[in-house]
Amino acid sequence: MKRLALVLLLLTSNIYSETINGYTLPPEPDPKINNSTLLGIDSNNNGLRDDVERWIYKTYKDKHPIHIDIAMQSGKAWQKVLVDPSKAKQIYPTVDAPAYCEGYFRVCVDSSEKNKYSLERISTSDIFVTTIFDTKERWSAYIKYDSLLSGDSYTVPRCSEAKKLCNFNTSKYEKK
Repeated sequence: MKRLALVLLLLTSNIYSETINGYTLPPEPDPKINNSTLLGIDSNNNGLRDDVERWIYKTYKDKHPIHIDIAMQSGKAWQKVLVDPSKAKQIYPTVDAPAYCEGYFRVCVDSSEKNKYSLERISTSDIFVTTIFDTKERWSAYIKYDSLLSGDSYTVPRCSEAKKLCNFNTSKYEKK
């Protein structure tokens, strides 16, 4: 039955597909099915729930494209918390990498470039975190992850290292 539902979903998704900035979004998942598990629905198997992916593209579609790149990196990283929050110390570098990448473009690039990006806080903003952890069970996974990091100290990377934490091609956003 699940296989039939997936086939129907995939067949109809092309009919009702939505494209933003040249990117075809996955179909909007049924909230009841999507929220019945921690990981939700990821029909395009890119490591991010479809509802979050759609939210990212719709939220940042009218902003500089770097917003979407950072948000997608962040969403995929936060998804790892839902996969196994007990591995907090192992996944912490992946989860924080988008924030450091974002910091690189907010702090380390020259001031004329900063104005071009008009970056706002993305990966650690309240709205972003509450969009990812939008059910009681997902929020509990976040709390478990967060509590397992308690008591340790973490350093902020230098600009030269922060840039390397971006998982997308940063050269497309740099001066030529």
